[in-house]
Amino acid sequence: MSSVSRDPGHAPQQASASPYDALVFAGGGCRCFWQAGFYGVIGSGLALNPQVVTAASAGAAFACAVLLGRQEVVVRDFKERANQNLRNWYPRNWMRGETVFPHEEIYRSTIEATISDSDFKRLRAGPDIRILLARPPRWADGRLGFALAALAYTLDQSPALSHLQWPQRFGFVPEIVSLRDCSSLDALVELILHSSCTPPLLPLYQREGRTVLDGGLVDNVPAEFVGPARSTLVMLSRHHHRDELPAHPGRTYVGPSRPIPIDKWDYTSPSLVDQTYDLGRRDGEAFLNAFDSQGEAIDFASFGRTASLPIAG
Repeated sequence: MSSVSRDPGHAPQQASASPYDALVFAGGGCRCFWQAGFYGVIGSGLALNPQVVTAASAGAAFACAVLLGRQEVVVRDFKERANQNLRNWYPRNWMRGETVFPHEEIYRSTIEATISDSDFKRLRAGPDIRILLARPPRWADGRLGFALAALAYTLDQSPALSHLQWPQRFGFVPEIVSLRDCSSLDALVELILHSSCTPPLLPLYQREGRTVLDGGLVDNVPAEFVGPARSTLVMLSRHHHRDELPAHPGRTYVGPSRPIPIDKWDYTSPSLVDQTYDLGRRDGEAFLNAFDSQGEAIDFASFGRTASLPIAG
């Protein structure tokens, strides 16, 4: 497992002709289908060749899928499962001692159907994919830790996009694990689920003997964990107005041009998955139109009120 610090000690980045040498995938559950559509257009359109990728929660699953070029596979597979799932919770199951929420089974099965053993080897040989986890303070392990994290997350909410402060004030610790540290596909699947751990929708997981929670609870947009990079593309999963986005040298923030139609834990709506994915593709086309032949950002205003910020530095 790599360092817990914000500057993971992996190999230095190499020069690349790609306009971005680092990518960030925000968490957001089903909202991340927007990222799949968006990257499916710009990844090939800009010949992206990232050296480092950071991701939180469902953003980690989608990062793996799109880097493999399997975004349409994950969309198709999830839609089939959602079409067979009538509701997002089954209260009568509790009386029978069965799982009330269908999310873990569907989430796990979709990941396993999307990434094969050979795909896993390709991912390990590719860019350094760093996945964010959250560790509660030792005095608040277990469900108390999640309740405390939820409170801290609520205190931090504001319209502007900013990196969370309250969880770390409460003693939560971010932990980065590189995909390269996973010894098998099963280990990667567990890592993605751990990064998405949001009880009661997903079980309360233990990792190396301690509770682990959704990485988005400490930083849903883990750009701080990229390390040194020439230019970073940060893919959000929520609609933000331009003036809500931070100005940070070397980063370009992109997000949906309008509010995403699907809720992050809605596992019942294949049509909303399609709408979210299609919105990502349309926004990706608009983003490509904002690049000139040298691959530099121009006319970002045409991308709408949620336009990405121009590359700085």
